[in-house]
Amino acid sequence: MAPVTIPWTKLSLSFDPALLCRDLGVIPDAAWVPHFNGNDYTGQWSSISLRSRTGCTDDIVPRGTPADFTNTTLAPQCPGIMSVVQAFDFPKKSVRLLRLRPGSKVREHRDVDLRLADGEIRIHVPILTNDRVEFIVANRRLMLRPGEAWYIDFSQAHRIDNEGDTDRIHLVIDGTANDWVLSMIRRSANEVSSETLEPDRVRSFRDFRDAVFEDPQLQAELLEITDRQKLLERSEEHTSELQVT
Repeated sequence: MAPVTIPWTKLSLSFDPALLCRDLGVIPDAAWVPHFNGNDYTGQWSSISLRSRTGCTDDIVPRGTPADFTNTTLAPQCPGIMSVVQAFDFPKKSVRLLRLRPGSKVREHRDVDLRLADGEIRIHVPILTNDRVEFIVANRRLMLRPGEAWYIDFSQAHRIDNEGDTDRIHLVIDGTANDWVLSMIRRSANEVSSETLEPDRVRSFRDFRDAVFEDPQLQAELLEITDRQKLLERSEEHTSELQVT
């Protein structure tokens, strides 16, 4: 099949989030381990494996081939989650739960080794989330809701900010792309609506930029400021004034 270049799509598959949440109850809090990309986040970003290279739940590194991976001891304790995994008919590698605690952020980064062009596939199934989670991919906010399944090209710049009061927990399934999954992604991109929004910060910057272009007095005021911090503070003040008006 021809290469797929779709940036993201909500898939036609969906699942009962209540069944998935029930499985979360068997996981002791101490079993979650910090994400290995320690430079990519602030706060608490942790993971636990249902399928790993060693069969251990704390082995959360997803790299390898499908033959390298085996189910962990947690997998049989989570029948609802594993039924979701089995619904995807492609060779599986890592299967993890990723948890971002309230007030935590994943900094913008790219996963260049997760491109369909390289035969790799990553599926996200949200289990817990809240309306104050900002998941930004290529300067668009993706609205992922519990029980949905999404394909996202993570070679694009992306970041996550959990400004809510509850955890964000996603089931993340990695594997090798095959004709089945490529056909599903193409079909979903054509048939399924994928809600995205302009991020609040991007909209605020655009409004501020437009205001500067349209206001010669403001341009002159900003040009006179030589201190970078003062310039940022005045820009933030003007952005707040725009939001009020």
